[in-house]
Formats: sequence, C-alpha cells, structure tokens
Amino acid sequence: MEHWAILALVALAWVWHGSMRAREIACDEARAICQRMAWGWLDETVSLKSLGVARDGHGRLKLRRIYAFRYLEAAHRIHEGVVMLVGDEIQTVLLDTARLDA
Repeated sequence: MEHWAILALVALAWVWHGSMRAREIACDEARAICQRMAWGWLDETVSLKSLGVARDGHGRLKLRRIYAFRYLEAAHRIHEGVVMLVGDEIQTVLLDTARLDA
C-alpha cells in the first residue's frame, strides 16, 4: 500500500509542476502582449479560469488550461484577456473589447 501512496505523491507533484510551467508561459504571453500594445498589465498575474482535456496538434490528449488576465488600455479602460494552452503550447489568445467594471 505504501507504493501507491508514493506513486500518488509523484503524480501530484508532476501535475503541480506542469501547472506552474503553464502558468509561467501564460504570464510571459500576457506580459509580451501588454508591452507590445503599450498597455498596463494589471496585477501582473494570470488566474486559472478553466481546466480540461484537449488534443494537441499531433492528436495526443493533453491538459487544456485557460488563464485570464486584466489590462488597462490607452483610454484607461480595464479589459480582460485570455490565454489558452494545450500542454505547454499557446493555442489561442483573446482580448476583450468591452469595458469591465473595475
């Protein structure tokens, strides 16, 4: 029974490490977009909005993570952006054009 507990801990550590890596990738992308567009990146962080399973470009099942971030554009309006990753690869970046309440 000890072996199962050790395997469960190893699996949990592997998932946690992958999640931290994906979050870092999403943060880097949000930062790059905000710098390129001369927007202010609010909170300088992303938050996990959704976790699921999707197929990558090679047809393999991977974890799909959707992260949201908030930014301040030139007209001083707060917007929300979304970065979707499948595994460690960015699949989609969406930027909001509607105003959000601050």
